[in-house]
Amino acid sequence: MSKPLEFENRRDFLKKLGTASAATLAMGAPRSFGDEIEQPEAKADSCILLWMGGGMAAPDTFDPKHYEPFRKGLKVSDVGSTFPAIPTSVSGINFTEGFEEVAKVMDKGTLIRSAVQPDLGHILHSRHQYHWHTGYVPPQTVAAPHIGAWMAKVLGQRNQSMPAFIDIGQRLEGVGEKEELKAFHTGGFFGSEFGPFLLPYPDQATGAVQPPTGMTPSRFSNRYKHYKKLISEGLVGKIGSGFQQESMLQSMEKAHRLLSSKEAAAFDLTKEDEKSAKEYGTTRFGKGCLLARRLVESGARF
Repeated sequence: MSKPLEFENRRDFLKKLGTASAATLAMGAPRSFGDEIEQPEAKADSCILLWMGGGMAAPDTFDPKHYEPFRKGLKVSDVGSTFPAIPTSVSGINFTEGFEEVAKVMDKGTLIRSAVQPDLGHILHSRHQYHWHTGYVPPQTVAAPHIGAWMAKVLGQRNQSMPAFIDIGQRLEGVGEKEELKAFHTGGFFGSEFGPFLLPYPDQATGAVQPPTGMTPSRFSNRYKHYKKLISEGLVGKIGSGFQQESMLQSMEKAHRLLSSKEAAAFDLTKEDEKSAKEYGTTRFGKGCLLARRLVESGARF
C-alpha cells in the first residue's frame, strides 16, 4: 500500500502543490477544450415568440415516443404517444402526426429537447412561466425584465419608429393566476421604456397607434406637451428618481414617434393581402401571428 503524502509544514505543502499545478498546465488543455469550435454566424436580428402556456405535451408534438394503436384492454403504461410519428425534412428527427406542415420546414429550424426546468412546485404554472420568461426564480424583491425587455435593452430598436418589444394577445383582465402572469410582462429594473407595447387584441391594434376619433393633430400635439409637463410637475417629478422620470419620458417619446410614422400602418390588419390573411385564419391566435409578422417586417425587434 502506498503511503499518504506527508508534508512538514504549510509552506512545503504549497510548494509541492505549485509544482504539480505547473506540470498540469504544461501538459496543455485537453483537445476537447483546446480545439476551437466553429460557431455559425448569427443572422437573425428579430424574434417572434409563440407562447402557448400549459398545453402541448412533448410526446404528442415534437418528441414522439412509442405509439400503440388503441385497443380494448390497452394498458396506460403501454401508451407512449397518442399519435403515430411522422418523418421531417431532417433525417433522424420525427414529429407526431398532425404536424406535417411544420415537419416540411424542420431543416430551417432548431429543435431543443434538452431543456430541464427547476423544481418550483406544482401549485401554479405562473412560477414556471415567470422563470422561463425572465430567467429569475420567483419571488423576487424587484421586478425582473422579460426576455423581450432584455432584447430591447441590449440590442436596441431596429427601427427608431417601431417599439423594440411588442406583446400581442396578453389579456389585461382576470384575477388569480391571470394576474400573476402579467407580472413578468414588464421592463423590470430596466425601466418602463424597455417594457412591452401591449396589444391585447390583434384586430384592434390599429387603435393603439392613432389619436382618438375626432381629435385634431394640433390638439393631440398640445396634449403631448401638457402630459410631459404633468410628469415633471406631478407625483413622479416630486418624489420619483431621475431614472423614473427619464424612463417615463423615453416611453412617451417612443409612443409619440410611432403615432406619427408610416410604420403605424403595419398595425392595421385590413391592409394585409386577402389571400395571405386567409392563411392565418380568423382566430385571435391566427391574427396575432399575422400581426407579429407584419410588425417584425416593419422593424420590431421582439
